[in-house]
Amino acid sequence: MNIRFQIKQIIKQAVQTTVLPVCYGLFRFHGVDPKLVVFADAHHDSRPASMELLYRKLKKDGSWKICELYLDYGRAGAAAVARHSIRFMKLYARAGFVVICDNFLPAASCRKREETRLIQLWHACGCYKKFGYDSPDDIPENYHGGNVYRNADLVTVSGEACVKPFASAMRLPEACVKPLGVSRTDLYRSETWRQRCRDRFFERYPQATGRKVVLWAPTFRGNAGMPENIALDLDRLQRELGEAYLVLARLHPHMLRRIQEEGGTRAGSLESYICPIPTEELYPVTDVLIADYSSLIYEYLLLGKSAVLYCPDLDEYRSGRGFYMDITQIPGEIVTEPDEKILAGAVRRAKTDPDGYRDFLDRYMGACDGRATERIEQWMRHNMRGDAD
Repeated sequence: MNIRFQIKQIIKQAVQTTVLPVCYGLFRFHGVDPKLVVFADAHHDSRPASMELLYRKLKKDGSWKICELYLDYGRAGAAAVARHSIRFMKLYARAGFVVICDNFLPAASCRKREETRLIQLWHACGCYKKFGYDSPDDIPENYHGGNVYRNADLVTVSGEACVKPFASAMRLPEACVKPLGVSRTDLYRSETWRQRCRDRFFERYPQATGRKVVLWAPTFRGNAGMPENIALDLDRLQRELGEAYLVLARLHPHMLRRIQEEGGTRAGSLESYICPIPTEELYPVTDVLIADYSSLIYEYLLLGKSAVLYCPDLDEYRSGRGFYMDITQIPGEIVTEPDEKILAGAVRRAKTDPDGYRDFLDRYMGACDGRATERIEQWMRHNMRGDAD
């Protein structure tokens, strides 16, 4: 871990444990407005996809007062982060609901009012690789800012099997973790949305017409501050597969950011394969997904598509970060040899068998039935507190 990252973590902890609690105390003299909903995120400069459908539903209802606060703390300067955090604390002190979808330190910086409900729309489905407090790569042992998930009243997960792993990772009571479904997966049930994704894709990639689309979408290795990517020669993979296939890549945002910050010099030929279209919008056009330890495999399989797991570092990853489940349960051939020719063979053999996924999806994605957003909004109405009581 480099010195710059360590210094940044120390400053973040100091602000979280001293400045923000004082701000919250100054702003909490007003009553709580049970209809005030604050959507906040520290990883995007605009509304994240994980919040989009819930935002639309509440906005369409018309009875909620909605505020949005988004800023990518990783790219923003210290002054901008401070302004964003303080503005959030002012709203936090009187909001009926706060909605987040990732780690968001300001929300954990103080003991919130009981009338305020904090909803964690965690951005990932399933319960694959260990994360949160179950992984030192996510939350280092030297972090002393308190439980970063501690104020959550609701964590939405994709299926019943995910409750215990999420409760463990977030150090929360299991009662806070509910299989209401992951809101953004409601889109995957919409044929209109799927067709729109196809139209946009082929407009951008007309050369994909009549070919099988192969999407490589690996997760990053290490920690978010210094992410690393697994090696894969996409030039060779494309040659091995031939013209009948089109190979594209989508990297984890942490890894993509690092490549962009370093001017693409570390990417080599990889840069020419990186697709700018959001990953979820590529699912409808992807014929074979090459994944590894990323949770996106769960949502991709909802569409009944075929996948291959490319895991040449499986033993190392298992003994390092570790898993909540047996990787062999995931539908799809597992390739552990670091060889593009062997991987190409697995891609050609990959078959679509939705019936064969049924038990797996029922266990891990059973709540992603197209009605997750509706259930979350119902939970909000049933758990409203504040001046309207």
